[in-house]
Amino acid sequence: MDARSDAARSDAAPSDTHAEEAGALPGTAAGALPGLPDDLATLWYLVRRVAGLFDRSGEALFQRELGISLAQFLVLSVVDAHPGPLSQQAIADRLGLTKGTVSRQIDGAVNAGWMTVEVSARTRRENSVALTAAGTALVRRGDDAFKRARATELPDLDPDDQRTAIRVLAAVNESLDASVRRA
Repeated sequence: MDARSDAARSDAAPSDTHAEEAGALPGTAAGALPGLPDDLATLWYLVRRVAGLFDRSGEALFQRELGISLAQFLVLSVVDAHPGPLSQQAIADRLGLTKGTVSRQIDGAVNAGWMTVEVSARTRRENSVALTAAGTALVRRGDDAFKRARATELPDLDPDDQRTAIRVLAAVNESLDASVRRA
């Protein structure tokens, strides 16, 4: 199965059996999903679509509310969530970004007065980063903006459904991550 090519075809006509399933998905208008060959392709399509929508929504939110990019906010948030020494590589790993992307975001944060960078006490080849008081205040403003947006933009999901979605996505993430590391 080539889920990528099938999921990328948003103009494909739904198959007879899948058209019924597509319209039956909670929160999905009938015919809103492209014709996909199976549940795995549908999952792949929806995960990619939701991730893209989260990124676009977050980018717009943080630009509007804070005047910064989503990537900038995510880097600041990771540093805020991990008090103490934190390397650029650890931030990159946590966010799934390249070290170069994280480095550019850190440079911007340092220049704006939101973050400090020092040579790591563990190894001179790494830098440790920390938020300034202004950086911490910016993260709090961003967290508040996200909470307000979440209340109006995201569906009120049943807590059991949320836990199920998290469990399933965590299992898929773990499996795919292990597969990529073996390759």
